[in-house]
Amino acid sequence: MTWKRRCASAAVVVPLLGAVVACGQAGAAGTGPSFYKLPWTAGQQESVLQGNSRFDEWQHCISGCSTHNDDAMRYALDFDLPEGTPVLAARAGTVALANGSWPADHCGGVSASAAGNAGENVVSQFIGNEANFVEIDHGDGTSALYLHLSTMSTDIERKAKSGERVEQGEVLGLSGKTGYTQCAPHLHFQVEASAKADWFTTSLPVSFTDHDVVARTPDGVPVEGESYASDNLPIGSIGAGP
Repeated sequence: MTWKRRCASAAVVVPLLGAVVACGQAGAAGTGPSFYKLPWTAGQQESVLQGNSRFDEWQHCISGCSTHNDDAMRYALDFDLPEGTPVLAARAGTVALANGSWPADHCGGVSASAAGNAGENVVSQFIGNEANFVEIDHGDGTSALYLHLSTMSTDIERKAKSGERVEQGEVLGLSGKTGYTQCAPHLHFQVEASAKADWFTTSLPVSFTDHDVVARTPDGVPVEGESYASDNLPIGSIGAGP
């Protein structure tokens, strides 16, 4: 991947995304042990397009070299989910912020050369903020960001307003390509430090308990270029609205 996303402060993001929904209090989740599972349906195998930032002994980048080699996205993961794939909550929590207002084909870059090959791709300095996403607050100072969705689940939109708990495995929406993606579908996933009214903050280390991940990477961190089967059991229907 060659796309690079620019992220703005909350003061810029919120006015830009008029349909961003936030719940009032997200502190009820995460009171007990919680473990991450890959954010797609159990038994389904998907690959890692871009992994955590890693360097070899000669300080040559060997993973996350496209966009994950800075502090903000050092521990982010890009999963090669085909457009329209149900995206599941990797861990339980409550909706901190969510936006599903952008059309599924709203994608591109900050310049014509960075927007991809299609003539209809969006060129905008704000394209990094013009994406559909769900941010789940775990209640322990961390949140998970699910970015570039094509649509958001109507159940998640309702829970964003009500503050109801989102369970692990609950369908958040469908994967897509919205935002700064060069119109290449994938799911950008990162665990990050929670910050009120800010959906993109510094990424944090995350590991997964799925058997296929642990069997091949004992530390539970998916490796760039590898494919893994999920153990995440879906809850509820897709219910993704326009």
